[in-house]
Amino acid sequence: MKLLYAIRFLTIIPIPYRQDEDMASVARATIFFPAVGLIIGGLLYGASLLSVKFFIPEVSSALILLIWVVITGGLHLDGLADLADGLGGGKTRTEKLSIMKDSRTGAFGAIALIIQLLLKWTLILQFIKDGASFSLLLIPMGARWITMNFILIFPSARKDGMGSFFKEYSRVREPLLAGFFTLAAAFLIGGLPGIFACLAALLLLSIATLVISRILEGLTGDVYGSLIETGEVLIMLLLPLFIQVFIS
Repeated sequence: MKLLYAIRFLTIIPIPYRQDEDMASVARATIFFPAVGLIIGGLLYGASLLSVKFFIPEVSSALILLIWVVITGGLHLDGLADLADGLGGGKTRTEKLSIMKDSRTGAFGAIALIIQLLLKWTLILQFIKDGASFSLLLIPMGARWITMNFILIFPSARKDGMGSFFKEYSRVREPLLAGFFTLAAAFLIGGLPGIFACLAALLLLSIATLVISRILEGLTGDVYGSLIETGEVLIMLLLPLFIQVFIS
């Protein structure tokens, strides 16, 4: 059941709500976030295998990116844009949080989205050209596990909202067990470079999250979404580097 909750929250798959749902179980469905990431990665990898048979790599990369955005409903991209607007446009903590809650996208958010999508398109293209499309299996999974740890470690910046909901019910057990699953799967998919890419992304994002948490006095649902997006790009950047390190 928790897997269904995780799928419902992280994708556009229409799994209906029930009136008698246990909210603690819904929140603790985070344990399956990496598994959902692996499912998303599987769809992306399958799309890459199929698309390269019919299209040039540049078009294949664009199609894979489109599927990536559609299957997640743009949820995390929205969080990235909101965080960029808040950090870039607000002077005080209250102003930043207020801007982040605004449904409109400002200049900083638009710039962040453009850079994010360009980076992802370019990196997907590189994976295709290098014959490493299998890496797409690892990326969504690793980023979602990384974000789980921050839900547990950092406080919530708001007393209401999705961020505080997950924070309220977070336990050590979920990210710990999910970590074993993620790192084992990362090894099977990408060997030691896969594990090191996830751990290095975790370290780098920990530093960035610490800074954000100090500015906002905690994290929000938008921050969680932005961390998933940033984590995906970091793993995409780091994986080829560690492959080169272990090859040489």
